[in-house]
Order: sequence, then structure tokens, then C-alpha cells
Amino acid sequence: MKWKVCGMRDLGNVEDVAAFEPDFMGFIWAPKSPRYVGEDFIIPDLPTNIKAVGVFVDAFVEKIAEMAKRSGFEWVQLHGQESANDILKLKSLGLKVIKAISVNNENDLLDCVGEPDLFLLDTKKGEQVGGTGITFDWTIMKAYKKSIPFILAGGLGEENVAEAISLSAQFPIYALDFNSKLESMPGFKNIEKVKNISKIIDR
Repeated sequence: MKWKVCGMRDLGNVEDVAAFEPDFMGFIWAPKSPRYVGEDFIIPDLPTNIKAVGVFVDAFVEKIAEMAKRSGFEWVQLHGQESANDILKLKSLGLKVIKAISVNNENDLLDCVGEPDLFLLDTKKGEQVGGTGITFDWTIMKAYKKSIPFILAGGLGEENVAEAISLSAQFPIYALDFNSKLESMPGFKNIEKVKNISKIIDR
């Protein structure tokens, strides 16, 4: 099972988490997020097997492309109301695209927009975008009918990662996304928790 640690910001913490070799690390360029990295943030050098992901909410395609070149990521995660056309434009610019879907009930999975490289299923909680620390009802995933694999997010931590991994036998789960459940504070991951997650995933 592949895994992603999202909401990274502190450079020393990035280095410490990278030592456990998650497949993806996410960096958030959404000013309303408590994990916002800031306009001028440059992603530090990561091991070649870790893919950096820039996370955006309703940003202009041109802005995302500019940030990708300047800040150092080839994967982009879209957490807003981005269109199928936005996804196509970003892919035409050579970026890999993850489109997040906020999930509360089965209806939320009936109209997954566009053809990204991956979808990401996250918990819907009002206007909050990601980092809720809450799982959604995983039985809802039976309503997912797209052929595109997805990343499972929302409230994943040490207590439920094994169950989440087991669900890959039933659903096209490409990776697991960890954020707030691994944190000591917003944007700073507890390394012991990261270590424990890596051990469970590598079993």
C-alpha cells in the first residue's frame, strides 16, 4: 500500500518524515489552511522515490503551473470546485493531478468530475477542506464506479490504518493519506506516529 503524509511545512520535520519514505508528501498552498506553507515556500530536496504534491483550493491553472515550476512539485491536488477542463489543462502542462472529493453520502461519489490521474476521497465537514481528523463511513465507497484509483483520506491514524489497508481488497484504493492524526500541532508531524504508520504499512 502506498501512503502520503500531507500538510508538511517545517523543513526539519519534512526531513524527519522523509526518512520513513512515504510515497507522497503534500504541501498546502491554501491561505485559509492552518498548514499553509506561504507564497514563497520552496519544497526542499526529497529522496527521488518521494513525490511532492502541491495542494490548492480553487486556484487559477496558471498560478498552479507557475508555483509548480518555482516551488518544485510535479503532482497537484485540487480541493475546490475545479472543473474537468482545469484538470485537462494541468495535465497538458505535464502535471499529475489528484482531484479531491468531499464525501458525506453515496451521492457525493456519483459525479466525480473529470479524468485526473487519481481521485482522493476525504471527509466532508462544512466549509473545511481536509485536515478534519474525521473518517467518513467507508461503506459509502461501494458507490464509487470510476475506473480511476483513489487515495483514501480523512481521519487516518495508527488506530485504523490496518483496517483501511484491508479495504483495498474491495475498493480501488491506491494510497492512504495521513494528516492531522499524525500531528503534534498543525503542520508538524509526530515522528513516533509516522514511524508506527510506516511499520504497519510495511508489514
